[in-house]
Amino acid sequence: MLPEHAARVVSMANRPDCDVQMLARMIEFDQSLAARVMKVARSAAYESSSPINSLQHAISWLGMGEISDIAFTAAAQGRLLNVPGQRPRAVHMWKVAVASAIWSREIAAIARRYSEITYLCGLLHDIGKPIALMASADLAGKLGVRLTDEDYEVLINEYHGPLGAVLAEKWRLPEAVAVCIRCWPDWTTAQEYAEEVPVVHLAHHLAELVLEQGPSIAREMLADSPVLEALNIGPDRFKGLLDRARWVMDQVHAY
Repeated sequence: MLPEHAARVVSMANRPDCDVQMLARMIEFDQSLAARVMKVARSAAYESSSPINSLQHAISWLGMGEISDIAFTAAAQGRLLNVPGQRPRAVHMWKVAVASAIWSREIAAIARRYSEITYLCGLLHDIGKPIALMASADLAGKLGVRLTDEDYEVLINEYHGPLGAVLAEKWRLPEAVAVCIRCWPDWTTAQEYAEEVPVVHLAHHLAELVLEQGPSIAREMLADSPVLEALNIGPDRFKGLLDRARWVMDQVHAY
């Protein structure tokens, strides 16, 4: 479950009667969350001529939905990066998750498939991997066993699917997120939420390739992917999408 204050922020941001002042007052109680909101807002607004100078301005700029996403992301980050001895691996997984969430938004906007759940689907689609990493490290520590990098890879690949499904149920995640967890590797198998799953599939591959090899390699590797046709993203739209790579990475680093 989410930490109590983050859960309250998410709930407040989704209330129809919530306004900017109410949400700002609630966020101010958590200095780390307030700082995160300001950092993300300033990163998102770097092309704007109007600098972000207050929490209320940041909330107005980002919107209630994105504030909810930031609160959820910050809460998840605190839990998923706490893996003794495996922080670099956990950080990389986290960056892929956040990049996938942001790319999901960008892709959905271009493909005209955006919904309120898009970001969360991207953020949590591969949540089983950090959970498998945490479980493996914890069990190895209790047993006094030293795992190699290869051992971790084998365990993560073997168990991340079932663990992701369990977590989706335990956290009571929306059904769209649970379907993305199950189906994103082969988006054609999705019988439900066929709008979201291909978006997340493309977002994941963009996230990994741009992070690890850069946008030029991503363009080369994904140019002939069938998912582009399914999303009605032609060559010009795909180029426009990849032109957002620097902006997306600035957003990732804001977390």
